Amino acid sequence: MRDTSYVQKLMSHAPQDEIEHEWRSAFIIEREGSAQSQCVSVRSRDGREANGFVMSLCVRHKWIDRSAKLERLVLIFSHGGIYVEGQHLQRGLDALEEGKLKRIQEQNSNEIALIKSHNADVRKQEDKEPLVSRVVLSPSFESLLESEENLAEIAKVVKEDYVHHSGSDKDAA
Repeated sequence: MRDTSYVQKLMSHAPQDEIEHEWRSAFIIEREGSAQSQCVSVRSRDGREANGFVMSLCVRHKWIDRSAKLERLVLIFSHGGIYVEGQHLQRGLDALEEGKLKRIQEQNSNEIALIKSHNADVRKQEDKEPLVSRVVLSPSFESLLESEENLAEIAKVVKEDYVHHSGSDKDAA
């Protein structure tokens, strides 16, 4: 009889540990040995919009309804704040306190459903995948640009940069 075990290995699915998650991670964290994060970036559900704050401006954080069905976390920076709603957010807070948090990703309903189904099989609370259902950043980028003073400041910087480069667009190409 022929040995067909190699065919079965080729046709079988990879072990669960090797399967990459089909959703975007709620918290992107720098790994050990890498440089400390410079900025925490907040990404919208569709991934088309990113905002954030410099980590050195983080003043404090506060849990609201920790370990509740819907956890809420507020991060305060010297120039604004980030409000996060979701479940199993402790991993992100730990990363923030260690200076390793790079990004907070708001997840869409499909990703949330996949994570909830995956988390149902996980017993340990700390091993559950965090999910972020809502993120609010204040002040918004649009509100900063609505002020004539803020727009004037941006125009001033652009003009200084233009004069500094002698009005040449050669470096831009």
